[in-house]
Amino acid sequence: MRSALFVTLLFVSAALAGCVSEDGTESPEDRISEMNLEGHDRVETEDADEITQEGCEELGGTWEEAPDREGEFYCAVGEESSEDSEITQEDCEERGGTWDEQTRECSFSEERPEEESGPIYIPPCNTTASEGMNPTSNPSDWPEIQTGQWISVEGLTDVSYASIEYSNDSEIIFDDRLDWMCGYTYSVKVPGGYNSSIEYPVFLFLHGQLLDSVFFNNMLTNNFYMPEDDKYIIVRPSKLESDWNPKKALDVLEDVKSHLSVDDDRVYLTGLSMGGRGTFIVAAALPDYFAAIMPLTPHHEPYSYLPLAEDVAHLPIWMSHGTADSTSSYEMAAQMAENLTELGAEIEFETVVDGEHGGWYTVYTDPVAMQWILSHVRGQ
Repeated sequence: MRSALFVTLLFVSAALAGCVSEDGTESPEDRISEMNLEGHDRVETEDADEITQEGCEELGGTWEEAPDREGEFYCAVGEESSEDSEITQEDCEERGGTWDEQTRECSFSEERPEEESGPIYIPPCNTTASEGMNPTSNPSDWPEIQTGQWISVEGLTDVSYASIEYSNDSEIIFDDRLDWMCGYTYSVKVPGGYNSSIEYPVFLFLHGQLLDSVFFNNMLTNNFYMPEDDKYIIVRPSKLESDWNPKKALDVLEDVKSHLSVDDDRVYLTGLSMGGRGTFIVAAALPDYFAAIMPLTPHHEPYSYLPLAEDVAHLPIWMSHGTADSTSSYEMAAQMAENLTELGAEIEFETVVDGEHGGWYTVYTDPVAMQWILSHVRGQ
């Protein structure tokens, strides 16, 4: 706007003051000597005949004396006078402003224009999980129970544990890459001779690694020591995210309880490596749920599990770790065992000298270790 006024003024002042030399060529010196971009667009003059006060006012400018050079005047054309610039309530409202009657001022919000929203990608599960640590019902029917065999339960994979907000106008796209936000698929091994009139203990096993190594974990859990007179149900969920999720684990256990006869006071939690770490995480979030826990070679990343000691110190705990483990930190496990002991926990910490990352088969097939766990009853 100011540039346009400057150009207009340039031509007008040339016409008014005769900015052309005697030979008809343009004078090398501009009659318009300065333009102040920080204040007014202005024309300064030493000679009144370059642009007169009358000519300035005809252009809608204001004739003012230069504050830094006495006797020199300039024509201010870049700003309206305060009288002309006053905005009315009608003008304010037409421009989307808010009129303050007391100050007679118009204010405008600084809201930025809304950005166009693209599609929202959500996990391939559309049943919303219950809030907090309240159990979520399985939206699907359970498979037929077959004793002595593994049965696969898929229903909780239809449950979404993601918190996604979107409007009814949003374009929703189900993305299979986000399936880690859904509930666990899991397998259940019902002991041979299962009798629904008898309440059975439950072992919840949390696998290691990011993904479930089905062949290895089936082999391992198939060889859990199981007393003939104290058979139990084995539950083996599969996860896709880095850490085990206590709410998802709870929903798995409650789903099992709703379809099988379970002794609520004899639910045990165990896991290896990342599942050992998950054992601490789940037990800390469900402090009154388990009778005893067995974290083996718990992994130390992405953050320390040492702060969970106070949350699990009331539980009987069996731990095992090799001193030469280059995958999970033996030092952290030993420190956890020491912290738990100082907190008065009932703990068995088995140090395997020169042991590497493993040794789980030995523990799970050991009658002494497994009967130690099975001997505990919640609250006793």
